[in-house]
Formats: sequence, C-alpha cells, structure tokens
Amino acid sequence: MNKLLSSNLFVGVDFGTQSVRVGIIDEKGKLVSSAEEGYTISFPRVGWAEQNPNDWYKAFISSWEKAIQKLPLLQRKTIKAFCICATSSTVFPVNSDGVPLSDALLWMDSRAVEQAEIINASNHPILSHCGGEVSVEWLIPKVLWFKQKDRALYEEAFRFIEQLDWINWKLSGRWVSSICNAACKANYVAQGVGWDSEFFRIIGLDDYEDKIVTEVIPVGGLIGYLKREFCEMYGLNRSVSLYQGGIDAYIAVLGLGVVQEGILGTILGTSFVELCLSKKPLEIEGIWGPYRDVIINGYYALEGGQISAGSIAKWFKDMLSNRGSMNFMKISYEAKESGVGAHNLIALDFFQGNRTPFKNPRARGALWGLNLSHSRGDIYRALLESVALGTRNIISNFNSFGYRFDKWVACGGVTKDKLWMSIISDSCGIPISLLNSSSYAGLMGCAIISAVSSGMFKNYDIAASAMLREVASIEPEKRNHERYDEIYGKYLELCHIMNTMTQGK
Repeated sequence: MNKLLSSNLFVGVDFGTQSVRVGIIDEKGKLVSSAEEGYTISFPRVGWAEQNPNDWYKAFISSWEKAIQKLPLLQRKTIKAFCICATSSTVFPVNSDGVPLSDALLWMDSRAVEQAEIINASNHPILSHCGGEVSVEWLIPKVLWFKQKDRALYEEAFRFIEQLDWINWKLSGRWVSSICNAACKANYVAQGVGWDSEFFRIIGLDDYEDKIVTEVIPVGGLIGYLKREFCEMYGLNRSVSLYQGGIDAYIAVLGLGVVQEGILGTILGTSFVELCLSKKPLEIEGIWGPYRDVIINGYYALEGGQISAGSIAKWFKDMLSNRGSMNFMKISYEAKESGVGAHNLIALDFFQGNRTPFKNPRARGALWGLNLSHSRGDIYRALLESVALGTRNIISNFNSFGYRFDKWVACGGVTKDKLWMSIISDSCGIPISLLNSSSYAGLMGCAIISAVSSGMFKNYDIAASAMLREVASIEPEKRNHERYDEIYGKYLELCHIMNTMTQGK
C-alpha cells in the first residue's frame, strides 16, 4: 500500500485568544502538518476585551491553506474528519445570514458584572449545576448585557452566538451548540433538564429561545459534513465529517489524556485552566461545576481557573518595551537571579478579576512590598510567582474538599518557559508531566474526538493510550517548596485584603 494512504488523518482547529492553529494528526498521534495565524485584541475600556470575528475566519483559512499545502494531493484524500475547539464564552450577535453585527466580547471581557450579579441573586436551583453562581465571562450574562445596554442591537440580532457555533456554521451550514459550551457557560443541564424556561424568565431572558442557539449535541456528535465547495477547493473527499468539539480548555485536557478520575489537566496559556473528571457530582466550593457529560459521558467535569496568567507576563513585557523590541531573555535571567520570593515582593494575579476560588470579578492585580532597591527582574519574578501561587490555591481548594489526583499533566505556551514551569512546580510541590501533545493539546484533543467518533478507536482510553506519551517531567525542589510555604501564606493574606476591598462594591 502507498505510504501516503496507510494512515487516516484528522484535522483539529484550535481558536485561541491570540491566534488560531490548524493541525493535521494521524492515528498514532503524530502531528503531520500544522500552521498558525494571529489576530488582535482591542481593550476599548477597563474590563472590556473585543475581537473582530471576521479576523478569526481569515486567520483560519490562511492557517489551513499553509497546513494543507504540505500534504500531497493523494494524502489529502485520507483526511476523515474535522473537529473544532474555541475560546468561551466569546460572544457576538449575527443576522439571519450569519453576518456579525458587532465585534465579539472576548471570553475575558468582564463588562457584564451587574448582569452576573442579577443572575446570581436569583438563587435559582439551576445554579447548583455550575458551582452555585455564574461567571461574568459566560454567555448568559453577556447576552443579558446586550439586552439591557444596547436594546436596538439586541432586537436586530438573529442570535447571540459563541465563537465555536459560528465556525461550525461557516464550515457546515448548521447552527448547533456543544454540550460542553452550553452546560459549562450557558446554564444548560444534561440528563433531561435541558434549558430551564423558568430560570430564563426570572433573570429577564424569557425570549432566550429566539436569541441563542438552543440545539445541543454532545462532544463527538456528528454536526454534518464539510461544505462541498470547501472540499472541492482543497482536494478533499466530499464526505469529510465535522464532529462537535467544545471549549478550548476542555478539549485540550482530553488531548492530555484526562480520560478518567485522578488526573489533573492544566492549560498554561493566556489564562490558566485546571480541569479534572469525577464519577460523582462532587460539590466543591470555589470551582465551576460539576458539569455532567460535557467531555466524556458518565463523568462530571470540575473546573478551576485563573483569568490572567500568560497575559500578565505579556503585559509586563509590552509595558517595558513600549511594544517595541527588547531582550526578554535578559529579563528572564534577571528574574531567575532574583530567587525565590523576589526579594520579599508579593504580587496578585487578579488583573481581570479572580475566576476561582474567590469568584470575584472586581478584584484587581497588586504589588506589595516595593522599595527603591527592587529591580525589573524582581517585579517580573513576583508576577510569575503570583500566578504559580494562584494555581496552588486552586489545587489546595480541590484537596480541601476531598478531591485528590495522582498525576498532573500540562500544556500551553508557558510549558516552554523553563523558569516559570519550575516556579509552578516548586510552589505546588508537585511534579508536572509534559506529553508529546503538550505544545498542541487542543489540536490533539480534536483529533482524539474524531478518531473515536469515526470508529478508529473504541473509546477515549484506548485512543489516548495509542496517541499520547510522556516526554518530560518537571520535578519540584524540596528546599524551594518549603520557602514557598511561607510566601503562600502572605499571598493568601493579600488575597483576603483585596477581596475585602472589592467584593460587594
């Protein structure tokens, strides 16, 4: 048999905060071809973050064409399926032709604080399925914001949709929502409950059926097939399946092998997300969930997260360089030389609010202990440590409610930063495993979904075993971890002060 036809290929598309990646992966987990294209974010007001949806699709087409060009025409015929993951909740209105009517409110956009508070004040039983309250980042508070703050646009809109919904529609012509997005970000409840009309009436969205995508299908469900013109343009078979994906972080942990209990998967990127699975609906304060069947049927997902992480490092570097050129290797070296504790400088990582465990969208970043002897290396080190200590706080919260894990796997751009990874491992006192997919876990998760849904593998456990392997491990240094114990106490004190100053304001 021709080697080009000996392996099935699966296309994963990962829409991140700052770029989209397209990856073509074979059934053994090898990344055969990939490409990436960036797009910009605007911050028109404090707490606001927006993107132009058309930029996403242009970037996707550019990335796809670069990736597919690396494949001979004959090999393109072995592409069996596409699957998409995307940021969430990244929300915008469209007309009946699918044309965006405004820029999208990015997932990190926190303008809908009042609307989230209205929803949470309802104390509706449906909130018990998402950790007791909604986040300002989610779909429903943002839709309610449009209804209350821009009524004309609200009335004009055909639907308010997620980024994932739009991309799937562009490729297949079908409007559907993923259970991953609907349950985790839009108060949909699996297993017979669905959309609760009473809840939406109480919060002021009694017309929700006319304003959001209400058809929900599971992760791995068949949305349909790629449009014929798309397949013909790029030399694909006419029956390339499009399987349902979900939230980028959730699909990424699947790409890290989080397919059973006892494994913590962490996405270390613009934001940090900590995810694990449970057979039981554990009630854990300070997390989001438990969400049933949002990744794998029969499991509940539990989510912790930090809204600002890699974005803090980027902000600091951009500020120092005035968005120009600068030797950042030197700054990293200075941060390393600063040492554990950054010469008694403590930072808070709440630049866009706290996602978990405090769930305080009004909290903000802070630096405590500054004096005239501190250097830029000290400040940068303190910022890196603040994110690491925030991760420790989330893990401690999981542990305090009885959830333990035997393995910690990670992915994302931060995994390439040796200093930062050592700080995270030292702070938490836990080894961190890196896999062959750690630099493209979202793509791998999409590929695993397609491989299982197309019948290549019987289930996710078998697929993960066939497509994933450990390539490295970051081990904590005991001495550093002991020093971080004291620093962590001060970090928690600073958290308490910030929450006291901002909650209820």
